[in-house]
Amino acid sequence: MVLRLLKLRLSEKPGGKMRSEKGSALIMGLIAMLLLWTLGMTLVLITARNASARELSSSHKKSFYIADGGLRLAKDALLVSTEAAFAACLDKLDLYIEHELEDFLMIELEKELSGNDSEYMELECCEDGNVTARLRREDVDGHLNEIFKKEYWYYFLTQKRLEVVRQIEAVDSEDVLINVKDDHIKFDLVDAFVMEVAASKSIGATRCVIDCRLSVKIPDSDFGHIEYELYTKSLGKSIELGEGVYGELCLEAPKSVDARGVLDLESLVSMSDWVRRR
Repeated sequence: MVLRLLKLRLSEKPGGKMRSEKGSALIMGLIAMLLLWTLGMTLVLITARNASARELSSSHKKSFYIADGGLRLAKDALLVSTEAAFAACLDKLDLYIEHELEDFLMIELEKELSGNDSEYMELECCEDGNVTARLRREDVDGHLNEIFKKEYWYYFLTQKRLEVVRQIEAVDSEDVLINVKDDHIKFDLVDAFVMEVAASKSIGATRCVIDCRLSVKIPDSDFGHIEYELYTKSLGKSIELGEGVYGELCLEAPKSVDARGVLDLESLVSMSDWVRRR
C-alpha cells in the first residue's frame, strides 16, 4: 500500500511533462540546424562550381580568340613573304626580257620563216613594204609567266623556304605559339603552295589549339604582273615578198617597263580548313 502511494506521488511530480517537451524541442532544433547547414554548404558548393565553370569557359574563349588572332597574323606574315617573292621574281623576269627573250623570239622567227608556224608570232606585210613579225601577246605572256613561275617555285620551295617558315613562326601576339608542320611548304599540284599551320595559346590550365592551311596561289598570266612594252626593231635583212620584190624584215620586240601597276597580292594568300583541335 505504501509503495503504491509512493509511485502515485512520484508520477504526479510537477515539471515531468515539461522536461519531456523541452527535450523534444531541442532535438527538433538540432535537426533543423543540421538541415540548414547542409543546405548552406550545398549552395556554397554550387556557387563555387558555377564560378569555376564560368572562369574555365572564359579562359577557353579568351585562348580561342587569341589563337585565332595569331593565325591571322601568320597569314599577314605570309603576305609579306609573298610581296618579297614577287619583287625578287619580277626582277628576274625583267632580266630575262632584257637579255634572253629576243634570242628566244629569233629562234621562233626562224621557224616561221622556214614554214613551221610559230605559236608566238605571225608575219604581217605592212603598208610601207616591210614585213614585221607580230607577237601573239597572249602566248608570249604565257611564256613569260612560265619563266616567272619557275622563279616563284624556286623562291618558296628551295631558296627562301626556311626564311618564309621562320617569318610565320616568329609572329608575336600575346604568347601565341605558331608552328609550321615539319617546316614544310608543299606544292599542291594545282596552283598553290601550301603549309599546315597550328596556333596554340595557354591560359592557366586551359589550352586551345587551332589548325589551318595557309596557301599562296601561283598567278596566271592574266593576273597583271606580266607587263612589258613593244617596239619595232629592224633586223637588218630583207625578205622576198614576190618575184624580185623584197621588204625589210622587222621584229616586234618586248622591253621591260620602268614601273608596274599595283597588284592585288592579298588575293593570292588564303587560310582554309580551319579546325579547333582542343
